[in-house]
Amino acid sequence: MKRRLKHIASILFITLVLVSCKKDLTSYNQNPDGVSSVKPGLLFSNALVNSSAQDMEPRTNYCHAFMQYGYSAFWSGTTYSLSDAISSRYWNNWYNPVVRNLEFILPELKNDPSSASTYAAVRIWRVFVFQKLTDFYGDIPYSQAGQASSMVYMPLYDTQQSIYADLINELRASIVILNNNGTQAVQGDQFYSGSAAGWKKLAASLLLRIGMRLIKIDPAQAAALVQEAVNEGVMTGNADMPVLKHNAAVPNGFYYNLGDQHFFLHKTLVTHMKVTGDPRLNIYGAVYDKGANEGGVVLSTDTSGYTGYSFNSADPLPNTRVTYSVYHPQATAFFEFPYAEVAFLQAEAVLRGFITGDANAFYEAGITANMQSLALLPGNPTISAAQIAAYLAKNKLAGTIDQQINLINTEFWVAGFVFDADEVWANWRRTGYPALVPNPATITGPTSSPGVIPRKMPYPQSEFTYNPVNVNNALKAYGGLNDFNAAARVWWDK
Repeated sequence: MKRRLKHIASILFITLVLVSCKKDLTSYNQNPDGVSSVKPGLLFSNALVNSSAQDMEPRTNYCHAFMQYGYSAFWSGTTYSLSDAISSRYWNNWYNPVVRNLEFILPELKNDPSSASTYAAVRIWRVFVFQKLTDFYGDIPYSQAGQASSMVYMPLYDTQQSIYADLINELRASIVILNNNGTQAVQGDQFYSGSAAGWKKLAASLLLRIGMRLIKIDPAQAAALVQEAVNEGVMTGNADMPVLKHNAAVPNGFYYNLGDQHFFLHKTLVTHMKVTGDPRLNIYGAVYDKGANEGGVVLSTDTSGYTGYSFNSADPLPNTRVTYSVYHPQATAFFEFPYAEVAFLQAEAVLRGFITGDANAFYEAGITANMQSLALLPGNPTISAAQIAAYLAKNKLAGTIDQQINLINTEFWVAGFVFDADEVWANWRRTGYPALVPNPATITGPTSSPGVIPRKMPYPQSEFTYNPVNVNNALKAYGGLNDFNAAARVWWDK
């Protein structure tokens, strides 16, 4: 890993050169003028690093607020109000430089048999990135994104349905390539030391995620995809999950975000974790002596005295902030796709009859894996086997099918704290769990979402300047308005 990190500084220099040469017209289109001498492995490594080294403001400001993980006075998401300066960053951070680099690499690798496994891995990560983009914004540029060399400066917006269909095809094709080139090392790999087997598990796990996303729109296809994913071999433990290790040269994106937004935990999260006796609570948060712009000194980790931010102004003032020493450091490892999610999805899939197996075993595996994974964070915060056993004994999977699905996805929510809030927001839209009570004091008006947690992000305002025809055509599927109106739902969230 140390050797890979030494490459990061040079990789970032290459990225700066690419950015300085790039046309301003379309941030998600690759530069047609080239740097064709750059090795694809270096650009792939850069794309992986930038997936979690970028600004995490949209993930906290909106997703953390929507999912009631926390509160900051700066966050627009608490009142469900619009802020293009925040919501557009997700678009900008993924299309440039991550998508741009991936689109540049693919044709370089396509006809090179010696790089077949790398070609498959790049396609897999492209699926990971585009699913995040389309789940955030709905219909987006996809098939024509990155086509500046073909003079496509105003790409069409593909429907989310067509994007999902292609993402499935991309994963299937990539799995075949990895099956046929299992001994070939993946160049620029930041996760699995070049192992094709590791990338295959990631591909199958992404197929599982996609399949479960379709439960409302196409349950038959959802069941078929989940069965296919499990048969191909999804992740089976924390050792399989992609974890991006960071350092001072390329910090975790939350380093910047938490530097000036040392946010309070939300009452919803704190109360739930107190009631369930969750040993993760004093890892997630602590009582500090200073405010949002300073880490300060920890005054208490006694969770009995924790008070979270409440929508009700009559409640006590909050005193518990996200643990600065765990989530703020530059070297905090970033969990890109936690194994716990894979276990929870399989637990739910068993209950829905998509696959056979023991739902309780998957449920407990997800909880156990998440608790154990926290030891990878700064300070090695460890939850003992006895604590895990006690928590599982107190929080058994029981009740009706729907009650059990509620429990599974509520645990999904708890496990997603900090890193995975965007995925938790998507999972909440998919299932309705956890059953969150919206903020009743939201800003009213035509550009806000009074009393209803938003379900899709608006498009960046820059699109209405640089790609107006296509973005306005896309808006027709979302009430014709670029805001949080009731019709603003992605395709699978119907």
